[in-house]
Amino acid sequence: MDSKETKSIGIGRIVLTLTLIALAAAIVSTLFSGCSKSKLDGGNGVQLSDLISEGTKFTVELTEICVCPAQGDYTVAQGAASDGRYAYFVMRQSKNGDCIVCKYDLRTGKHVRTSQPIYLFHGNDMTYDSRRDLLYVAHGQSEGKILTSIDPKDLTVVEQTIDIEKGSGAITYSASRDVIAISQGGNKLHFLDGDLKLLSSFDRTDDTGYTAQGMGSDESYIYFPMSGLQSNFIEIYDWEGNYVTHFLLDDPRESETIFWVNGIYFICFNDGGAAHLCRMEFIPK
Repeated sequence: MDSKETKSIGIGRIVLTLTLIALAAAIVSTLFSGCSKSKLDGGNGVQLSDLISEGTKFTVELTEICVCPAQGDYTVAQGAASDGRYAYFVMRQSKNGDCIVCKYDLRTGKHVRTSQPIYLFHGNDMTYDSRRDLLYVAHGQSEGKILTSIDPKDLTVVEQTIDIEKGSGAITYSASRDVIAISQGGNKLHFLDGDLKLLSSFDRTDDTGYTAQGMGSDESYIYFPMSGLQSNFIEIYDWEGNYVTHFLLDDPRESETIFWVNGIYFICFNDGGAAHLCRMEFIPK
């Protein structure tokens, strides 16, 4: 066999090898990222705020995006939030005290990082302050006037035990206003400025008899998930403190909080020792 023939066979083997590598990479990419991406990108784009302002009736469809399972003794899902790229979940032990914060890629649903134990008491709710790049966790219950701030990059504590004037078991942030809204027990709605100073307070007038949980918002409305034994109500207020309306979410799982990022509404449930994050899709009637 001459040298020209040997060289030709060698090049053919290289091309075949590279082709097989590329094919394998494509298969792996499809298996491990395609499904989650299609779930996240498959919504119809209808904004809940538009339906509310227009008085349009609708139904709700839920699509599970990711699950944050129990880690050791941390088996109770509490607050959740997102910065648009990642989702963050507070997982509590059966007793109030230390919690962990778990970070997931919002698009793929893959786990990224888990914090060291952090004292967050009940860890009732969480929000992301985009101007300061901070996660705020509302301790809730008997520590309602305490927040803790966390660095979303490495999940370390920035400031432990921040005292605020009013009780908070639910918390959400409006970037356009640089205002934080808080509530506790379904009785009051308070607005704080970016320095966590009280701006105004309002009575909540909704009375479903359901259990108050966390809260979420878009730039038009504030959403309160209220959990019952067989279903959930979502109570809705505007950013002036006025009650607007509510709708029934026919799902028996315990709702924990709502957040809105990238034009998509998400709701988090505590069920079976895990946090279940679902995309909410609104279908006009």
